[in-house]
Amino acid sequence: MLSILIPTYNYNIVPLVKEVFEQVSKCNITFEILVYDDGSNSKLNTKNQNINFFQNCFFKELPTNIGRSSIRNLLGTHAKYETLLFIDAGTFPKEENFIKNYISILDKELIIGGMTHKKKPVKKPYKLRWLYTKKRETKKGLHSSNFLIKKSVFELNLFDESLKKYGCEDVLFFDNFTKKNIEILKINNPVIHAADDDADTFIKKTEQAIENLIKLTSLKKIGISHYRLFSKYPLIEKLQLTHLMIKLFYLLKPMLVKNFNSSYPILLLFDFYRLGYFCILKKNKK
Repeated sequence: MLSILIPTYNYNIVPLVKEVFEQVSKCNITFEILVYDDGSNSKLNTKNQNINFFQNCFFKELPTNIGRSSIRNLLGTHAKYETLLFIDAGTFPKEENFIKNYISILDKELIIGGMTHKKKPVKKPYKLRWLYTKKRETKKGLHSSNFLIKKSVFELNLFDESLKKYGCEDVLFFDNFTKKNIEILKINNPVIHAADDDADTFIKKTEQAIENLIKLTSLKKIGISHYRLFSKYPLIEKLQLTHLMIKLFYLLKPMLVKNFNSSYPILLLFDFYRLGYFCILKKNKK
């Protein structure tokens, strides 16, 4: 028995649900698919209501936005069955055996399937998001974009609902399981990221993720060592380069944003942008 849980926001989720429904229907198991829109009030939800016509599939619009962590916790709480499969909106199974691959190892407590990128590069201003997924996120081991977990295990460690903005909730979530000595099995069963954020949207989301990271590290909920880029900050501070980083950030920001919106975004410049923004927040925190 399997509960497939899909949190979404202002997105046409029907193609993903249709694909997952067709796959799981072939597996001869009892299942449900729950899709919750997080208070977007989007016109796309008219299309998403068609999900309710699929057998054992349910689409629900929340009246208000509760945040990425809270909506996942709500889905997990409402799920009927002991085995939960979370899939993010904006992704799509890479393989036709995506569901079958999970069903063959349903006895495991926590499994991460991974994420990959579209093979064909996208055009500006979406290129930055695509490139970041290809070069950085596909190498990141802990993704909440696609993971299977026992409900009894999930209830031991829910997503941190103090995080309302985008980012870091997955790292904290999985790190807490590691601290509890719960094995996390990583398999090659990825979803493809749609890379449908334009550069300005992705920059904003990245800034929100850094804000969450500052919050979590200040509360000692997570260590900065989880992020190789930001773990350089203590050295920057020791060498008294924080002021220089911030000055360069503001000086170069217009040029950087222009590059990020181009057909040839440079990830090293994006790293500088992220580290510079981190330095600003750390300075303001003092």
